Amino acid sequence: MPHPTHSLPARALALLLALALALPAPWSAAPARAGMFSFDLKDEKELGEKFNVLIRSKLPMVEDSEVVDYAREVVERITRQMPPQPFPFTVAVVRDNAVNAFAAPAGYVFVFTGLILSMDHESEVAGVLAHELAHVTQRHIAKRVEQSSMIGIASMLGVLAGFALGAATGQKDAAGAMMVGSQAAARQALLNYSRDDEREADEVGMNYLVNANYPPRGLPQAFEVMQRTKIFKGYGSVPAYLSTHPEINERVGYLSERVARLPKNVVSRPDRDERFLRVQTVIRARYQDPGTAIAWFSRKGASMTKLDRLGLAMALGRTTENAKAREAFEAALKEGGDDSLWLREAGRFYLRLRDFQRAGSLLKRAVEQNPRDMVAVEGYALFQAQEGKRVEAMQLMRRVVAYAPDSPEVRQQMARIYGEVGDLFQAHLNLAYSAVYANDPRQTRMQMEKAKERIRTEDDRKEYAKLEKVYRDRSEYWPKQAM
Repeated sequence: MPHPTHSLPARALALLLALALALPAPWSAAPARAGMFSFDLKDEKELGEKFNVLIRSKLPMVEDSEVVDYAREVVERITRQMPPQPFPFTVAVVRDNAVNAFAAPAGYVFVFTGLILSMDHESEVAGVLAHELAHVTQRHIAKRVEQSSMIGIASMLGVLAGFALGAATGQKDAAGAMMVGSQAAARQALLNYSRDDEREADEVGMNYLVNANYPPRGLPQAFEVMQRTKIFKGYGSVPAYLSTHPEINERVGYLSERVARLPKNVVSRPDRDERFLRVQTVIRARYQDPGTAIAWFSRKGASMTKLDRLGLAMALGRTTENAKAREAFEAALKEGGDDSLWLREAGRFYLRLRDFQRAGSLLKRAVEQNPRDMVAVEGYALFQAQEGKRVEAMQLMRRVVAYAPDSPEVRQQMARIYGEVGDLFQAHLNLAYSAVYANDPRQTRMQMEKAKERIRTEDDRKEYAKLEKVYRDRSEYWPKQAM
């Protein structure tokens, strides 16, 4: 379920994210109170929802259930150790090489694929997430939002708007021009957590990591990985908390000392990375440049694991080298047995080759083995549609839409099936959703108009009203000239 590519300058993107986290919502002014303003749960909910829409409209998201469900489970394992929170946590995976993760207001958590690929163990990913979630439970973000009026809310909102405009239009210089003088000072004051905030997030995050039964060395090792690969230089590579204070060596030092003081049975917990390595393989094979991924897997030579061989087949399957890919998939299948990941990836490959008999057999087995694998379900739905079994295909695709409602490709496939059964309202409705999630204003308006012309029932009107709300929310972040 690929997502349309969005182009965003790395530095402008990082500043946009940090500013959005640090600032009150520009969509409603909060009342001033003795140099500060209140930031209650209603404000946080509005800010979080707006920020979620903003991120999803500007960044490509991963919709593969193998990856997304894994990220959700790691976050859930940590949040079970936290005190009760006012909002449920909503986890999304961003398709971006930045080694990053952040927890936004109202429980929105974003994990970047670059973080998962760069770490050596799941405990390291969990360590970074535990640190970020500790910032939430200790209200570091909320406190900075409440204090931000002391350095000029109006001017900072102008900075955020400028970066949003510059990022959306690709006009990096125009965005940067708004970050001068007092604006730059205001930005710097908000982007940096205090030393005390960082120390507290490290300490509390370590508590969450240990209580979640992870090896405690995961957090300091995560910092060491970032230091070793020298990716903590600059905004576009690493979370701000690793490029500011305290120094990373100092943090690795005091965290390592704390690990050493823990009971031996806690310190010696083994890393259990089976699922982590599986997800790494999917990300590398499906989302990295195919040539880069093929080279990475091929370099392993005789040390290749069965996961590596599957990854190589997946990467080859994204090229025009069909004979090599077929050979690689057949070899991988001999090792994968009835594992749904092997079955679904081979099935998707044969579906692309239009070898429907082979594809159908593999995808059917994949869904039977793992009914929650939405990539397998989608593939089997497309096979059923190809076989003329449109009712069965529609039932399957509804499950996929429920899982990944803002995937343009999923909506387009849903529209095609509705069109084949003659439900033109739903066909145009889903084409409109596909266009709005692909940030295509012209196509969105055209499909919305066609859907509106075909409203026949009260249920149709309700469905159309939902689409209108999505359109209003998303179009707020589209370039004005595109409107």
